[in-house]
Amino acid sequence: MKKRWVFTAIGLTGLGAAILAAPPAVVAVAGANGVTVEQADWCPTGVCLHGVTAPGLHELKAAHVAIDWDRSVRLVDVTVSGRGAAPTAIGGSSGSGWIGWVRRVTVEALTLEGTPLPALSGEVYPERHLVGKDVTVEGDVADARLDTPYGPVHARVEPCGQSAVPAGTAGPCLTVDADADSLLLPAPLLGAPLAVPKVRANGVYNDGRWTGTVGALAVTARATVDVASTTATFTLSAVPIADVYALLQGVVPEASRAHILGSVDGAFALTLHADGGVSVAVTDPALTAFHVDGLVSDDVRDSFTYVTADASGAPSSRTAGPSLPGWLPLGRIGPVLPAAIVAAEDSTFYTHPGYDLQSMVDAANENDERGVVHRGGSTLTQQLAKNLYLDGTRTYVRKLRELLYAVNLEGRLGKPGVLETYLNVVEFGPGIYGCEAAADRYFLKSPSGLLPEEAAWLASVLPSPTAAWAQQYQRGRPNMARVRAILDNMITLPEADREAAKGREVHFVR
Repeated sequence: MKKRWVFTAIGLTGLGAAILAAPPAVVAVAGANGVTVEQADWCPTGVCLHGVTAPGLHELKAAHVAIDWDRSVRLVDVTVSGRGAAPTAIGGSSGSGWIGWVRRVTVEALTLEGTPLPALSGEVYPERHLVGKDVTVEGDVADARLDTPYGPVHARVEPCGQSAVPAGTAGPCLTVDADADSLLLPAPLLGAPLAVPKVRANGVYNDGRWTGTVGALAVTARATVDVASTTATFTLSAVPIADVYALLQGVVPEASRAHILGSVDGAFALTLHADGGVSVAVTDPALTAFHVDGLVSDDVRDSFTYVTADASGAPSSRTAGPSLPGWLPLGRIGPVLPAAIVAAEDSTFYTHPGYDLQSMVDAANENDERGVVHRGGSTLTQQLAKNLYLDGTRTYVRKLRELLYAVNLEGRLGKPGVLETYLNVVEFGPGIYGCEAAADRYFLKSPSGLLPEEAAWLASVLPSPTAAWAQQYQRGRPNMARVRAILDNMITLPEADREAAKGREVHFVR
């Protein structure tokens, strides 16, 4: 059976018997097939139709159609436009009606508007040559340049081989391959648009879905795209983490100088919205043998300078480190305050590798639903990375950078070193940095002399130390409900000590 090209949808089906009739008969036959023809007349090559319109999911219009004596059809100024689900293959066969009669179809000045590529379906003529703005069709193969909201895309479409047609599916089957030098995806939660270089897609369109692989640079994922909903699901399998970060070098400067090992597995669904926005939902993540080096220098074991804020909130630099006065080793801090910090900030601190992947994914999915960064899912190590190397900007870019530093810190310092450094640099109030200054300012004590409830209160202020200073310390009204909740989680302390502390009030020393 010969194939028929979609542009036969202009409604010429059934004209074989009427081809030599007067132009009014041609108009009548066209109208019976749901096609509007403004005018028909004889012309030197045969019958000419003017102002041809065929309504449908993808509207087709032709300014001029000539049915030539040599059994060819020539279409001039053809426009295919409209959005929506692609039509199914047009009926008819090459052995009956006008299909068997036509020898060749040519198109001049072809224009595709909207999302027309799924319409390149149905049966195809033996000889085809279509040329238009950014579109060329030779035989069974269509090449088009599409201007999308994210950048220009080159697409190549051709009918599937019979073996490629998925079992139990309906509608046309097309092999659709596409590539783009770069796509700029709007990503408000990243804090900046994301330029994705060297994008490619290869797969099969059938029954309203495209399935295949999508890649950018060295990253390749299996993909399924629902054309109607513009939702795509991507699955990564043992993709090197370094390759993923290479895609993000434009927004993650550390990606080019860090030595990153490990692989990532998982799936995520990406939805393109009508306003051009993009949302992402992540499922089943896994990082294997994740290791980072080259970001955290040896200074972290000696002395280092990081950016803080002074008592007025203005940016200020602070130098600290094990070799400088005022630094307390973990052994001199005592067990109570570290227990409170871990209970309040990171209950899985001693078991995670510097990050809690599921917590980050849960936070990301919640943020995606809200449209703003509401949660971070950071571990204590990630908080330390933010304090030492990054600012407080609440974006995914900072989270991606923070993750690299956190993994590097865990490898450099180990759990005791991370906890010791955190306790010596974290902010406990306006201009109050480190646990020694905090214990002295609020309770006139050293950290090792803190009562459990006092340590729990210090841990409770870490999410918002400046607010706690103004609302609790200056008013003499500690949040005892939060203190008691932290005491409940300080499981390394004897239960009797925790219960006794829960029965006491926190009293500040001014």
